Order: sequence, then C-alpha cells, then structure tokens
Amino acid sequence: MLPPPEWRPPVPSDDAVQVTHVDAALAKASCARLGYFEDRWTEQLIRGSRPASRSPLIHRGYYSRVKAMRGGLERFLERCPKGGGCQVVNLGAGFDTVFFWLREDESRWRDDLVYFEVDFPEVISKKVSAVLKKQSLWPLLDAKSQEDLVSAELSRAGTRELRTPHCRYVAADMRNVQELGAEVLKAGLRPDVPTLFMAECVLVYMQSLHGDGIIEWAASVVPDAPSAMIVYEQTNPLDPFGKMMVENLSQRGCPLLSIHEYPSLQAQRERYLQRGWERCSLADMKEVYYKLDQADLDRIHKLEMLDEFEEFHLIQQHYFFLVATRAPDGAAAWIHDVAATSSAPPGASSAAESGA
Repeated sequence: MLPPPEWRPPVPSDDAVQVTHVDAALAKASCARLGYFEDRWTEQLIRGSRPASRSPLIHRGYYSRVKAMRGGLERFLERCPKGGGCQVVNLGAGFDTVFFWLREDESRWRDDLVYFEVDFPEVISKKVSAVLKKQSLWPLLDAKSQEDLVSAELSRAGTRELRTPHCRYVAADMRNVQELGAEVLKAGLRPDVPTLFMAECVLVYMQSLHGDGIIEWAASVVPDAPSAMIVYEQTNPLDPFGKMMVENLSQRGCPLLSIHEYPSLQAQRERYLQRGWERCSLADMKEVYYKLDQADLDRIHKLEMLDEFEEFHLIQQHYFFLVATRAPDGAAAWIHDVAATSSAPPGASSAAESGA
C-alpha cells in the first residue's frame, strides 16, 4: 500500500544519531548485568537512564560486538613494542567505557598509552559532566579533583574537555575533517607513535564522502608510525532483512547514509584500500562469532536460553568487523598482525583478506 500523500521520510537528525550512543550504552549495561562481559562503568555514567533488560537475541549480538572491538584493541596493544608510546583514537566514542576496562586491569594496561575519545560537542559535554560527578572514576584518570580532569580552556564549541595524562576527550564534528584533525592534534595526538583508530557504528551514519574523508585522514595523520583501524557497522542492505533494517533506522531519523554506496564486504574492503590503507581484513559477524573463544561462548550460552538461532544468524550477517592496517615504508610489519586470524579468533577468514 502506498503511503498517504502527506507522508515524507524522516529528515536525518544529528540529535537522533547522537541518541544511538545512549541505546548502545543501555544495551551494554544490560549485558554486563547478566555477566556477558565486564563493564561496571557504563551504568555509572548513565545514571537516571536505568538499563532495561534486553532480549537474549540483543544480548548475544552486543556480546559479539564488544568482544570483536575489545579483541582488536588488545591485539594492537599486545603487539605494539613496549615503552615507545602508543595511541588509541576512539571515533564517535559516545559513552563507551573501554578506557576504564583497560585501565583497571594491569595485564591489559600500559603506561605509555594515550587514549583519545572523539564525538559531537554535545555528547562530549554530557560525558564530561557524568565523569565529574563520579568520583570513583577519578583515580583511573589520574585525578584527585575536577581541576585535574578538565582543560583550562574551552573547546571551540565552548564546552569543557577531559584532559588527563592518559585520556583526552575531543569535541568535534567529525564530518569536518579539518576540524577533526585540528582538535585531535590540539589534544596531543602525535604523528610518530603507533596508533589504533576505532569506529563502532559511526561511519555508516554519515554521507559516504564524510566517512571517506575520515578514513583517508586516519590513514595519513600518523605518517611516521604504523597504524590500524578497526570498524564495526551494518552491511548487506539489499536482501529483505537488510531493507527492513535500513527502513527501521530511517524511520527513527538516523538513516544509514552510506550503506548503499558500500553495500558489501568487498565494497568495504576496496573503500579502505583505495584510501591509504595497505591491508584490509573483514568478515560478517556470524563468522566472527563462531571464531570467538569456545570456552567463553560455552559460558555465555548458559546465561540465557536462546532458541532463535536462525534470526540471530541473520542479524549477524548484516554486521561486519573490519581491520585495516598500514606500515610506513614497509617497516613495523607487526601492525598487520592486528588482523591475524591464527592467533586471534575475532578476525576474518583468509578469503576476506587483501592488500594493496
């Protein structure tokens, strides 16, 4: 049936896209409560938004999402030579708490790490306010007072930014690559230190030219050191389920603006290889899920009964995990091991790997 004449597709909204970080935070908090993974920090930052329990189907999906992103981060930190410094840039970080997850565990943490979180000024402002109110988090940020947490000067948007020795929040509209680059460099990003970029359900919500610009920027902003980029987002919009997924998000005012320009894994791989990255490895999340640690899968399978395996597999086939890497002048080839499959389950099969 045709829609009534007065019907119009919802206009894309920055506010609606920004709200997706709240949805993700609430879902992760729900997972953590049940023991899918460790995260006691998200719920502290979203006080007042009590995380309602999600379905087992959603919990399983977020479990694989978190495991894939954390796994890529761990591989980078494990392989990066110790003592010389390293950087992580979490693009569109929202209320993500992976910094606290790293900092609380000595086996994961390293003192030569500087961790940057980038998002819209409105999101960064809310997160800074939440951190300022939660004194139990301050020791993890090397702070004893509010003055130790925030920069003396305001951001270009007039908001306060977190500035600590190991963690810096950056307020920027990433669609403006010049603004993104200027603000991250102002926060202390170095061009000569191994760097990992993270983008979790971020680029797909932008027009393709904006996402392409970020990919190119990430491949060039650290010219004198190896770098990698890990990405999790939606794919496969052309089958019936994909069409429904695209339509549902469009109705919420946060359409997947670039999914039709890059509708497949092959298209995504070429996207990165054509924009400065030397190698690119990726797989849909169904494949990633069954490469996760079997003992941990056995553990989480006991947390909740799930009998919608066909639907779970279908959903997972509409998300992917990608690792792109580059080693300047062929040096520091260790960076390509961030996507290695033999020693790290959350990666892609050899059929999905490619180099320039």
